[in-house]
Amino acid sequence: MDLWLHLRIGDFLRSGRRFGPSSDPLAVLADREYVPSQWFSQASMSAVYEAAGMTGIQVARLLLVVGLGSALLVACRLTAGPAAALFATSITMFAAAASWGERPQLAGMVLLALTTALWWRACVRGSVPWAVIPVTWVWTMVHGSWVLGVAVSMVLFFGGVLDRCWRGRTIVRVAAVPVLSVTATLMTPLGVHGLLEPFRVSAVARLTANEWQRPALDNPLLLVVLAAAVVVLLGLVRSSQHWWARAFTVVTSVVLALWMVRTIAVGAIVLAPALAHGLAHLTRRPVPHLGPKSGNAGQANHGSRDPHPEWPAWVLAVALVLALGGSHIATTNFGAPVSARVSAALSSLPADSVLAVDGRAVGWAQWAHRDRRPLRDLRAEVYSIPVATGYENFQEARSGWQKYADAQGMTSVLADRERPLDAALLGEPSWTVVAEDSDFRLWVHR
Repeated sequence: MDLWLHLRIGDFLRSGRRFGPSSDPLAVLADREYVPSQWFSQASMSAVYEAAGMTGIQVARLLLVVGLGSALLVACRLTAGPAAALFATSITMFAAAASWGERPQLAGMVLLALTTALWWRACVRGSVPWAVIPVTWVWTMVHGSWVLGVAVSMVLFFGGVLDRCWRGRTIVRVAAVPVLSVTATLMTPLGVHGLLEPFRVSAVARLTANEWQRPALDNPLLLVVLAAAVVVLLGLVRSSQHWWARAFTVVTSVVLALWMVRTIAVGAIVLAPALAHGLAHLTRRPVPHLGPKSGNAGQANHGSRDPHPEWPAWVLAVALVLALGGSHIATTNFGAPVSARVSAALSSLPADSVLAVDGRAVGWAQWAHRDRRPLRDLRAEVYSIPVATGYENFQEARSGWQKYADAQGMTSVLADRERPLDAALLGEPSWTVVAEDSDFRLWVHR
């Protein structure tokens, strides 16, 4: 979902209203109940926008990007010296750039990096990562990617066990962390719905949403992750420290990166500490001792001090992230997708208009024109497959699209001028343009 739809849902929830199993308040065709599994993020975004407008949203976004870079650097510093850690963090930030948008997903990536750092810290020190449990609890209310965090926890747990990071009863306590993390997800306002909703969303969105599809093999971000995985594999040959944890990490990150477009960033973040370790060995840089020493389980090695100062890496990392995040924000258009003229024409439509809006503008239309309910919006999970398929065929102007429009009683369409539907409407004398700009046309049925 885009920023505008998140803001609209946040406004709706903050007003005290709730989604229910009956008529959906945002879209006409929705035939499944919407469960706001990102309610905390959406309500927070709404509050920030109300207080500081788009500037506040972008400041919050930049702070999250800095938080992501910081959490990654902490995780990488656990397995390598400052130079390798900084280099690995930079590579990971690039590979995760597609998740830098002003969406709850960015906050989810920060929590994923933090969870990864907590588990690697536990592996290094032989301790129990209890902090993962409250992090997962918060994450459950922020974004559905918490499920991947639990999966990463399991991967690093089994890898750490095989690497003998923990001994005796400590293993039992560490094993309880993923279990208690899942249990914590039930202790939110959504209860069991918060636990099950990510799986329902994934099952439906994979059939209709582009970012839930498998990435093309020439995707540059995917290629970066695959190249990083090769570096980790080379590092495995040179070092036996945490061999299983790093090996499991490579497999997990590659599977995630190849699974779908939106999980390329997840794979990159999971791989970051192992990448730092691999870079350190390939460049023959000193690497901190990983894991408790034999015969002294549960204790980290603090006998030697790293000769490299920490502050230059941190200063350079923050400067780099601020520069990249600032340039990313500066080149992004956060205004309305349509002109003021088209927006005014939307406002003047009759109250009972049956409106179809192109996906690039539908979130904004729901936010800016709250008295309008478009036929379909970006929440893939609230539409059954027949409903989603029928509407998709209409938007692509496939055979029978005119009959579909008539059956829905459609009276107006906001169409992208580059999409097949707009071209098809040009050939229909019963449809007339009432307003247009360089990107969109507003059509009405006469």
